[in-house]
Amino acid sequence: MMHFFDEIKSYVGFTDEDAARLKALGPLVEPRFSEVVVAFYDALMAHPRARGVFVGPEQIDRLRASLAVWLGELFEGRYDDAYFAHRQHIGRVHVNVGLLPQFMFGAMNLIRHGFLEILSDLEARLQSDPRIQSLRHSVTSVDRILDIELTIMVQSYWDSLMKQKLEIPAALATGLAHEVRNPLNAIGLQMTLLERRLRSSEVDEGVYGQVLEAVRAELRRIQGLNSEILDFAKPVDIHTGPVDVAGMFYEIRRNHELTLEAGGVQMDIEVEGDPVMICDRDRLMQVFINLMTNAVEAMPDGGLMRVQVVQSESGLRVEFGDSGQGMSPAMKYRIFDLFYTSKASGTGIGLAIARKIVEAHGGSIDVLSRPGEGTTFTVYLPYPRRDAEDEVER
Repeated sequence: MMHFFDEIKSYVGFTDEDAARLKALGPLVEPRFSEVVVAFYDALMAHPRARGVFVGPEQIDRLRASLAVWLGELFEGRYDDAYFAHRQHIGRVHVNVGLLPQFMFGAMNLIRHGFLEILSDLEARLQSDPRIQSLRHSVTSVDRILDIELTIMVQSYWDSLMKQKLEIPAALATGLAHEVRNPLNAIGLQMTLLERRLRSSEVDEGVYGQVLEAVRAELRRIQGLNSEILDFAKPVDIHTGPVDVAGMFYEIRRNHELTLEAGGVQMDIEVEGDPVMICDRDRLMQVFINLMTNAVEAMPDGGLMRVQVVQSESGLRVEFGDSGQGMSPAMKYRIFDLFYTSKASGTGIGLAIARKIVEAHGGSIDVLSRPGEGTTFTVYLPYPRRDAEDEVER
């Protein structure tokens, strides 16, 4: 199944030919990037609400330089996971600085219009040049890459909206969890005392034992839910170190062998090479065990779980695929929402925590699923960037 970024490219019709055209076009349009940058910021500064986002001329100068770099990256010819992750970061920065969506849409339109003018001028100047036919096709390629950029930007605003949507119920749930923790502990203590007294009496254990165990099981379930809520509310504390990725997945399969056998699930692991990742091993184990458990539960009659680890120059992509019944569009839409679950015994917290852990590593987690075709969760983990501290705002 396709990764989310591949799905976007497929949707807008972006192909390897588009990538090649954009790379060839780069040297022709780069000398005129300054025109696009000037028009971009002139338009923003002309509007009071857009102008209010910026804090001073130094920031604007930095952002002008960053925009020129951003334009150059459009024509580098490589549109992989690293490109997508970097563009996601840029989108989040636009959201965080407070640029309103309407100005973002307008700004992207200015960039599109600027490039169309540049391409029109080039076409007029290169009438007898053999590159003219390729240049005409390049208009479509520019449109497609800008459609992709616009989609990523829109997704950034959507992610921010979903985050805000979660903050209120998360805050309420956290407050409630703190309030009920002490009463739950008191109930557990009183249950223990009651059990001791009943054992010391002449009451037949068969009379009360089943009832007490049922109460204690429900108490454990509520305490577990309470702990998960409090865990979700905490900032994710990451302690990184070198991790043997292949070894981690083989360990997960070995430790959960009985669960897999009981469910009739075969877990296949495919790892390219011998990847070592700088990450928090325990936290990522938590994520991958959650995905494995979900995959097993999605195949009540057994099936195949396929784990693929794909390396690139920028990071690792881990895919958890199952051969279950897949998800409805409505379920897929809400799958990472806090407290959303389709399982009678589920808490709806596991995947929300998983996403939080992955994002704390600078990565992303996506899901692709269709009814009757199974489900694939894709986790992308970028390699740590040496120049991360020097990265400018975009």
